[in-house]
Amino acid sequence: MNISLNEKEKLGHCWRCGDLFNSRNIRNSIKCKTCGRPFHRKCFLAETGIPKEEETACVICLCGICHQPYSLKLRRNSLALKFLRDGYVVISLSKGSVDNQTILEKLAQCRERAEKYYRAFANAYESEAMISRSVPSLESGYSNFRERGKGRYEIIFPNIKEELVDILEKCDPLLDTLDVLLKPARGGLQWKLMSYGCFYSLPGSSQQVLHTDGPALTVVEDLFPYAINVFVPLVHMDKNNGTEFFPGSHRSDYSTARKKREAIAPTVPVGKALLFDYRVLHRGLRNKQGFHRPCYYATYTQYWYKDIFNFSATRYRKALHVPSYLLENRSERNFSKRYKTEKTSVGGI
Repeated sequence: MNISLNEKEKLGHCWRCGDLFNSRNIRNSIKCKTCGRPFHRKCFLAETGIPKEEETACVICLCGICHQPYSLKLRRNSLALKFLRDGYVVISLSKGSVDNQTILEKLAQCRERAEKYYRAFANAYESEAMISRSVPSLESGYSNFRERGKGRYEIIFPNIKEELVDILEKCDPLLDTLDVLLKPARGGLQWKLMSYGCFYSLPGSSQQVLHTDGPALTVVEDLFPYAINVFVPLVHMDKNNGTEFFPGSHRSDYSTARKKREAIAPTVPVGKALLFDYRVLHRGLRNKQGFHRPCYYATYTQYWYKDIFNFSATRYRKALHVPSYLLENRSERNFSKRYKTEKTSVGGI
C-alpha cells in the first residue's frame, strides 16, 4: 500500500540524513535515549567512533545545536563567533612583545627540528626501499611518515606533542575559544587532544583536492564543532603556500554553487595559529615559495569523538625506523667517527 506524503511526515525524518521514514524502516529505527529523535540504524552515531551498542545520546545531544541567541560566554568571545560564521579563525599565540619574542624563538627551534626530522625520514625511507621489497608506499604510509599528495608529507616525531602543548596550552585566548566551542552544551567531560604532527610541504608541491577532514554528522541542524584543527605554521603562510577555505561551508545551509568565488587563503604569520572546523571545505595550496613549509598541527575534539579513518591503527600499522645517525648533523657525525677511531686506536695499544 502506498503511503501519502502527509503520512510520511507524521512518521518523521532521520535526524542525520534528513530522509523521511516510511512504515517499514521506521520499525528498525533507533531513538536517542536522551531527546527521543529517531535515526536510521545505519545513521545513528555513524562516523563518530562510538560503538553503536553503547547506550549514549545522539550526535545532536552530544554536540549541541548551534543556534542564536548564543550564550553570554560565547557572545563575549569574538574569535569563537567568527569561527562559527566562517569555519576558521586566526589567533595570536602571544600576549605581548616580550611573550611574542619567546614564542618566535620556540617556533624557530621547532622549524629546525622539523627540517631535521623530514630529512631523516626521507633518507630512512629511501634506504629501506633499496633493501626491501615489502616497504609500504608513502601513499599508504607509515604511522609516523606518510605522503598527503605530491610533495606533501605528514611526519610525527618524538617530543612534538610536548612542544605543541607547551605553546598552545599557554595561550589563554586559544584555550577560551576551544572551551566555548567544544564544551558540550549539557556540560560533562572536557575536550581532548586527539592527534598531532607536522605537515611538510616542499616547493612545487601539488594542490590538494577540495575536501573536509570529517563529515557533517547531520544535515538537519547546525551543530557546534566536534573537532577543530589548530595549525601552527613555522614559516609565513599565505596564498602562496597555505590553505584555502570556503567560508561557511561547514554549515547546513551552505550552497556549493557559490564556493568557487568564495575561496579565501588566510595569511598566518609565524607566531599565530589557524583554527578550522573539521567540516569546512578546504585544500592545501601549491607551495609557490622557494623554501619548505613546515606546519605543526594539533586536533582537539569533544571528549566522545574518535577519527577512525584518518588516524586508524589498522590503516597505518607500521612505524618507519629512523637510525640515530640520520638525525646527527655533519659535525656531530664527524665527531662520532673521530671518537670511535680514537677509541679503537687506544684499545689496540
